[in-house]
Amino acid sequence: MAELIGILRGEDRQALKHHTMRGSVKQMTKKKRVPRAQSRLALARFRQQQREQRQQTAAHRAQERWNKTLRHLADLGATVKQHEEAGDDKKKTVYEVTFEGRTSHFRSRFPVQRWLKRERERQEEQQMSCAERHVRWMIDHNCDDHGHRWPDRAES
Repeated sequence: MAELIGILRGEDRQALKHHTMRGSVKQMTKKKRVPRAQSRLALARFRQQQREQRQQTAAHRAQERWNKTLRHLADLGATVKQHEEAGDDKKKTVYEVTFEGRTSHFRSRFPVQRWLKRERERQEEQQMSCAERHVRWMIDHNCDDHGHRWPDRAES
């Protein structure tokens, strides 16, 4: 009987030992969980800072590009008027470009920039001589004086 009690006590000790081990394993995972959460938070903060910095850089570049566009418009002799237009709960900026007696309306800056590019190309083309225009046409169409395609470099 004493032997049986000793065996039971041994099993209890094993169970107790196992239980305390399980508790320490839980504690170990808990100890690992906190730094992981902290590093995830730090990474999220870092990514947010990067995102904000990218947005600031993009906004700065857009502003510089717009200032350059305004300079080019002034050089061309065009005038730009910006005014707010009330819309669906938002105020939208509308751009009005006046050039050579014509007025064009644009809803954002990008079409103004596209218009400027086309207008500058048109003026450049007007100032070109006939020969320069012909050379530009040959380059654009990748052909010789008579409209025959240039041979590919891989064929020669």
